[in-house]
Amino acid sequence: MSRMIKIIGGIGILLIALLVAAVAMLKSMDFNEYRELIAEKAKEATGRDLTIAGDLELNISLSPSISVDGVTFGNAKWGSDAQMLSMDTFAAEVALLPLISGDIQVKRVVLKGVKVLLETNSDGKPNWEFDIAQMENEGEASSSSDGGSLPVVHTLQIRDVSLVYKDGVTGDTQNLSLPVFDLSASSSSSPMQLALEAMINNEIIKISGNLGSTDVLSSNKMFPVKLDVAALGASINLDGTISSPREGKGVNMGFSVTGDDFAAIADRGMMLAGIEGGAPLPAKAFSIAGALRDGDNTYSVDGLRLKIGGSDLGGNLSINLSGSVPGINADLSSEKFDLADVTVQSEGQAAQSDAAATSGTDDGRVFPNDPLPLDGLKAANAEINFSGKTILAQGIELTDVNVSLALNNGRLSVSPLEATFADGRIGGDINLDGSNKTAKLDLKVTASQIDYGKIYKANAGDEMIKGKADLDINLNGAGASVRSLMAGLNGKLRVKTENGYIDSGALTFVTGPLVALFEGEDAKTLRCAVVDFDIVKGMANSKATVFETGGLSIVGEGKVDLRDEKLDLHFDPRAKNASLASAAEIGIVVTGTMKEPSIGPDMGDVAMGAASLAAGVATGGLSTIVGMVVGAASDAADNTDYCALALAGKPLKADEQASSSGSTDSGATTEKKTEEPETNAIGGVLNNLFGN
Repeated sequence: MSRMIKIIGGIGILLIALLVAAVAMLKSMDFNEYRELIAEKAKEATGRDLTIAGDLELNISLSPSISVDGVTFGNAKWGSDAQMLSMDTFAAEVALLPLISGDIQVKRVVLKGVKVLLETNSDGKPNWEFDIAQMENEGEASSSSDGGSLPVVHTLQIRDVSLVYKDGVTGDTQNLSLPVFDLSASSSSSPMQLALEAMINNEIIKISGNLGSTDVLSSNKMFPVKLDVAALGASINLDGTISSPREGKGVNMGFSVTGDDFAAIADRGMMLAGIEGGAPLPAKAFSIAGALRDGDNTYSVDGLRLKIGGSDLGGNLSINLSGSVPGINADLSSEKFDLADVTVQSEGQAAQSDAAATSGTDDGRVFPNDPLPLDGLKAANAEINFSGKTILAQGIELTDVNVSLALNNGRLSVSPLEATFADGRIGGDINLDGSNKTAKLDLKVTASQIDYGKIYKANAGDEMIKGKADLDINLNGAGASVRSLMAGLNGKLRVKTENGYIDSGALTFVTGPLVALFEGEDAKTLRCAVVDFDIVKGMANSKATVFETGGLSIVGEGKVDLRDEKLDLHFDPRAKNASLASAAEIGIVVTGTMKEPSIGPDMGDVAMGAASLAAGVATGGLSTIVGMVVGAASDAADNTDYCALALAGKPLKADEQASSSGSTDSGATTEKKTEEPETNAIGGVLNNLFGN
């Protein structure tokens, strides 16, 4: 036994002696002799030059380490700089005992003062794509194919990294600095812990969390990701997997983003991307969440949930990049969405709008002559379906909204377009063909039983107006601008209401003798109101314009020239009570332009000599004319049922009983019999209508 102990002791002493000798030998070696060999092997692997300017230093211990200063790595031949990478210091610490079994475990790698240049050439080729010389001898097998596993790096620490990215296609340049980058794992099969702090255009971005193991990454298997990101004033959480991490494909990533100020975050994001200005957005808290997935040239967000202010939006959307233009598909819904939560007019925009309204470029027209942005219709193809329970837009509330939009090669179709508004139902179809230089529009909108009394109450707070209306619009035209579209417009517009209620208090211009026309419950009954226009080549002709209560009929005729935006309309009031006929004897004409309409009395209804009228206009204007006007009063009432005619689509012809009292048919209106002047009545009417 003692002899065995002596033998073992001798072997131990021998091993210690050999270890001491090995350490002494290693310490005596000059590892700088291997710099050229290292550079040669690096060039064989990458085709680039590796230069080590400083000394290689070896520290022998239970955790041997090596360090070197002044390392550079060459760029692609076409690169804008000779070096792709340079670093001030590189240090690595290796676990000694695992080396005995051939297991290389790097306990720690430290890089300091790293500068990286990433760029692409004009063809989009990146400089991190190496031109490696391949073996061409078919019979020669690679001896390195079974060379063992890659070294395990437990901790990677990078400090003071400066990264520049140059896009050779667009010419854009981005700068990134990484003050802190720590990546660590206890083993090759353990998850990696990440802590990163980056600065881009003075914006600090912090990322922390867990990633998959190096074994998973090297085998290109399902790679888990769970990260927390703080950037731009927002908090971002990522939790999911990447099935092919080396190619960056097979993404299935849940995400959530929250922030307290949507406007500030968007502004900072645009500045980060190098975009100046931008659309103004509301300063409201928001959150967005969903699952991001990719496929064959497709990206999708499933289970989208967006909340901003008091609004919400959810659903699924995807984009397909395999075609000549992106293809977008979306199915979205909302419980409540207020456009005020996502739009706001900045002070600059308001000032710009005011300046435009008063600038010398105003040509006095309502319809703009700017070319329609038809190219935008060709930028993508899309199929979007949206349903909303409540939609708010500038005080207008729509419920049960259902919209389907299709965009294909510049042709936009919206069908159906459905919503409930003021307890009535709106439906329509819109087709805009922007595939050519001249757009073609086909628009159909119908509305049934819209409660305008409810709308009035919401704005005025009382119930002086009640009733429900129907709307029918059917228009088509072609043009390269809104103005040219309107100039060639064809179709019809019809609005009607029956059995409503209107109080004179709701009509602020009704005072004096005109009030009597609305006295009594029968007089306040709105029997009907009809506006019916036929539109042919930009000329809107009144087919029927009627407003009738129990005590008054107003019959209109005329036209609206959409080509030149000129107005030529006449409204003829008729009392149904003979005692009030004089109060409703003066007609109203609307002339001028749509931009600047002119409203005044119909002088054909005023018993006045031409010379006196001219003198009144020249000396005193409208107030003098009012004082001089002599009404052509009639004691005859007009009991024609204009409502029945207008609703049936018949010509507005006065009945024979009305004609026998001195009126004859004149198309939509009737001529009036001139009696003795009633200056007080007519003068009062004009004064009340047009002021002084």
